[in-house]
Amino acid sequence: MEPETAMTSKGSYTFTVISWNVAGLRAFIKKQPDALANLAERYQADVICLQEHKLQDVHLDDPKLKIREHFEEKLGGFESHWSYSTTKKGYSGTAMFIRKRGGGDDASKKGKKQAKIGAFFTSKNKEGDEAAKGDSIGDIPVSHLQPLNVMTELGLPKHDGEGRTVTAEFPLFHLTNVYVPNSGQKLDRLGYRTEEWDTDFLNKMQQLEKGKPVIWLGDLNVAHNEKDTWNEGAKHLVKSAGTTPQERASFDRQLGAGFVDAFRHLHQDAMGHYSYWSQRAGNREPKGLRLDYFICSKDLMEDDDDRKVVVRNSFMVPDELGSDHCPIVLEIEMKK
Repeated sequence: MEPETAMTSKGSYTFTVISWNVAGLRAFIKKQPDALANLAERYQADVICLQEHKLQDVHLDDPKLKIREHFEEKLGGFESHWSYSTTKKGYSGTAMFIRKRGGGDDASKKGKKQAKIGAFFTSKNKEGDEAAKGDSIGDIPVSHLQPLNVMTELGLPKHDGEGRTVTAEFPLFHLTNVYVPNSGQKLDRLGYRTEEWDTDFLNKMQQLEKGKPVIWLGDLNVAHNEKDTWNEGAKHLVKSAGTTPQERASFDRQLGAGFVDAFRHLHQDAMGHYSYWSQRAGNREPKGLRLDYFICSKDLMEDDDDRKVVVRNSFMVPDELGSDHCPIVLEIEMKK
C-alpha cells in the first residue's frame, strides 16, 4: 500500500528531523558506533533528537568515555545541545543535534537531496534541481535552517530536574524534543505524568504556538489506540504503563487542543507499524507499540499557496537496531 505521491514545489527544501530513544547512550555507541552517522547520511538529516541518553554533564568530557570525541568524529557537522537529569544519575536526558550552517561553501557542504514522499514508510530522495549557493539552498535562505535560540529546559522547576526537553526555535517553527515520563511498572507516577506533566507541557506548547507553529517529538510513552498496539484487548494493558485509559485520555486532550499526530494523519489506516519492542519479553516485529511521535500544529499539516512550511511525510525505520526503540523520521517541505 502506497499513498499518492506528494510533489514538493520547485526550489523548495526538505527539512528532515530524526528522533530516537537510544536507551542509554554509552552502551548504544559501543554497540552501534556508526548508527547515528549512517542514519544522518541515509536521510540527510537536518536535526537529530535523542531521548534517554542517561548521561551527566561530566560524561561528555570524561577522557575514558570519549563521548565528545565520538560525536566530533561521527557527527562533526552538527552542533549539540544537551539536557541532563540533575535529580537522579543515569536517568532520562535528551539531546538535539542541529546541522551547522553558514554562508558560502558551508551552505553547500551537505549536498542536500530534495525529498518526495515515496514508499509507505520509507523515504526515496532524489537529487534536487537547485544547487546550494551563497546564503541559500535552492530558493530557501540558509537562515531558515538555523535556530534562533535553543532552550534545554521548560522553565518549570518542578519538571526541569529530569532533563526531559530541548527546544529549538527556528525562524518558521518551534521544535521540542521530549522524553515524557514513564508511569512506572507499578504506575506509581501515573498521577504525576497525566495530571501534572501532561497538563503543564501542553500549556507550554500552547504558549509557544502563539508565536509560530510547534512540533513536539520523541518518546511520548503512550500507545494511543488499537492501531498502535500489537495485542490490543489484552487484559493487562489497562494496568500497563503506556496503555492505561488515563494516559490515552490525556493524550486525547493534547490532540484535542489543536495538535496533530503526523504519522496517523498521513497514514490513517496503517496497522502494525511500531517504534518500541519489549526487550524483557524478547519482542521484535510484529509485537510492538507505537510510543514515538511527531505532534504538529494543525497549520503545518495544511497545504495551500500561503503556507511556507508543510509536513510531507512521517515514518519509522524499524531496521535500525541498537535500542528497544527504532528511529522515526519527519520530512517538512520549506517553500520559497
